[in-house]
Amino acid sequence: MSEDINLFIQARDYLLENIDPTIQAYLCNIWDPYAKFIIAREIDSMIAHDLGEKFPELEERLQPRFKYRIHEEDNEVEMNIQKYLNTDWNLEYLGAIGMGDVLYDLYYRDAYDGSDDKYFIARYGHIYENYFSGTKTAEAEYYLGQFTPLSVAYGMAISDGII
Repeated sequence: MSEDINLFIQARDYLLENIDPTIQAYLCNIWDPYAKFIIAREIDSMIAHDLGEKFPELEERLQPRFKYRIHEEDNEVEMNIQKYLNTDWNLEYLGAIGMGDVLYDLYYRDAYDGSDDKYFIARYGHIYENYFSGTKTAEAEYYLGQFTPLSVAYGMAISDGII
């Protein structure tokens, strides 16, 4: 497991150095939404391919995930790169946030009971047990205006159109 963590950290550091300039160069100042969508998908594929080439020992499902949002009015890119190794491949990455001295990776997955509820997870370490989660808690904290990792995850899911 520590071998995977070391490879993950190397891949994450590589992304931290290289992904932002790539996104800035190709996705800012594009006025056509369809072209922007196609270019974004291709850039995502190129980055995934590049990670596979540079770190072949790291399984594809363990490679660091990333998410970016482009703020056109400021010509600025908000970049989120996964901080911790995640071995649960059922989770969808929403982003990352820092609160105090702790960094959190935020995820969601569909509830197993068949309802439309989303299950939100905030990871704060590489070890599998380093997380906390909630469904209704995340929603309640968000609507109460509390600033917690789960409420931020819920807000990210709303802004991404997941909820």
